[in-house]
Amino acid sequence: LIPRLLRACNDPNKQTREQMNNLWTALTGGGAESRALISQHFLTTMDILTEEAGSKLWRARVGACGALADIIVGRSWGELGGGGIDIDDEGTGMKGVTASIRLLRLWRITMRALDDVRTPVRERGDTLGRGVRALTIRLCDPKAGENTKEEEEVYLSNAERKRREKENDINSEYAATVSLGWLVKYGLNQPCAEATGICISCLLGIVDVSKPTTLQPVLAELIGSLLMAMSGLEPSALNYLQVRAAGNESSQGTNGANGYDRLERLRIQLASSGPIAEALNKCLDMVKFVELDAQKKLIPELDSALRKGAGFATRASTADAVTTLCNTCPAAFKFPGSSNTNPTVRLLRAIYFASEKERGATAKDKMTHALGSISMIAPAKAVRILAVKACERYCEASGSNNNPSLRRAAAATVRAIVVRASNHLKDGGPKDVWRKEVLPIAFLGRKDDDAKVAALWNDVWDEGGTAVGLSGEDTFGVMLQEQLLPYLANAMLSALRSPSWSNRREACAVIIELVEANILSPAPRSTSGTQKIAEEPERFKQRAKVSSILLNECLKIIRRSRIWEGKGDVCSAASQISAKWTGVAESHSNACSCAPIVFRADVESLFEGDKWFKGVEQSHTD
Repeated sequence: LIPRLLRACNDPNKQTREQMNNLWTALTGGGAESRALISQHFLTTMDILTEEAGSKLWRARVGACGALADIIVGRSWGELGGGGIDIDDEGTGMKGVTASIRLLRLWRITMRALDDVRTPVRERGDTLGRGVRALTIRLCDPKAGENTKEEEEVYLSNAERKRREKENDINSEYAATVSLGWLVKYGLNQPCAEATGICISCLLGIVDVSKPTTLQPVLAELIGSLLMAMSGLEPSALNYLQVRAAGNESSQGTNGANGYDRLERLRIQLASSGPIAEALNKCLDMVKFVELDAQKKLIPELDSALRKGAGFATRASTADAVTTLCNTCPAAFKFPGSSNTNPTVRLLRAIYFASEKERGATAKDKMTHALGSISMIAPAKAVRILAVKACERYCEASGSNNNPSLRRAAAATVRAIVVRASNHLKDGGPKDVWRKEVLPIAFLGRKDDDAKVAALWNDVWDEGGTAVGLSGEDTFGVMLQEQLLPYLANAMLSALRSPSWSNRREACAVIIELVEANILSPAPRSTSGTQKIAEEPERFKQRAKVSSILLNECLKIIRRSRIWEGKGDVCSAASQISAKWTGVAESHSNACSCAPIVFRADVESLFEGDKWFKGVEQSHTD
């Protein structure tokens, strides 16, 4: 009888509602007496009203939603049925009807009422939604606790007070686990905007009142869901406008980057100032207060959000989250191994490939910064592999495969590693990749046609050279270029042999720079008496050998009949190498057999084997 009367008291018909309210007051006395009667039969009343809220009759749905909104005010976990977390993903009870199941039923009924076809049902659903939101936040607040009169609190012992506090913490943890699990899985994906708004508001309230230990069981999943929701809740019209703006500028002859980047910055500002971002920041602040095992569960969630995120707002927010966690919780990224089974390594590679594909400059900068932060913590072997991979991608993205975005992403990746994770540069591994592969590519990349890419590689060369350091004594004024000369020669040879003309021009520019710096020239004499005399011939041989190899390769290119833009640079490089070695070729010819230029006493050697000159001489004799 009580559920029927309560439903009738909230009937959509005004006359019926007033008459039934008078009858209810006459029967129960109203006020506190009515609430005491409802509390006495609360579970039965709530279960019946919950069932009637899904009735086919819209009047029954209106009355049931209004009655539920009235009776759930101020209820506790124990009044809802108590118990632990004994539900599956769909909210089906496994050990009978408990508070967990009743709370989830309330949420499902609220979502259905807010999306009802009848306007009166939607209006009562909005009232019920506010009531369920307040109830959920109260249940998740450990300070709210059970209802206890002030007179009773005075006479409680310390042990009893501690027992109640512990019980309140356990109940709030149960409520937060159940509520957040449903909200992040179903609440944020509601087709109705009003329903989604109620869920987001409740989510913010739960995060605001809950302790870190309360959210610990679901914190990783919660952060992952919030990251995915950053793009899911964004209006699709913004993406349409951004693409159209870039397309219009491209059709007008510009590169389309200005309008695209402006709209991208606007979208990121809107996303970072929204309620989802606020909840995400609060959750990230809580991570450092939870246990290490709970922190490590967050790394796979970040990797999943980065790989599955459909919008750039999700990817940008994930990059910001990685940067924040690297500064606050570096121990969470410590996993054994350096292969793909290591979650940190997977996240490191995911950030790199996401930065390659990202078009917007703002989001790409965020990912590059995150990549540098995680590189400080990631295994050294994984960082070396990624740096070599980035260098290979840079070399491949030229010529017929010219891709400026890919070259810029590769250069930015190596720069982020060198600048922010310089601790790894002292260990080049068995192959000494920093000195033999990365720095030589950086030295060539300084001559890239794109000024921004060249600036990135210039930073890599400056910072990387300082971090790697020089080997041996600097008595000859030996620069890093000469320390790495054999490896620079290999890189320049690869560039000269590349089918890309831009790579050849870069190699020629580097050769000219080394010649002007007197690196591809005979070694100068020592200015101090500490240098061993035996070291001077070895230094000469190294310079002569590299100069000879590069000069021969330049001559091979010059001999080709095909003329292409930049072939003059090859001629200039060859002539400058020859000029450096011409004056000393004869005096050093005995010291080194690989001297690039050697004079011969036989002046006729130029015509040796040339039958044309001999034929001309014989014809004159005849």
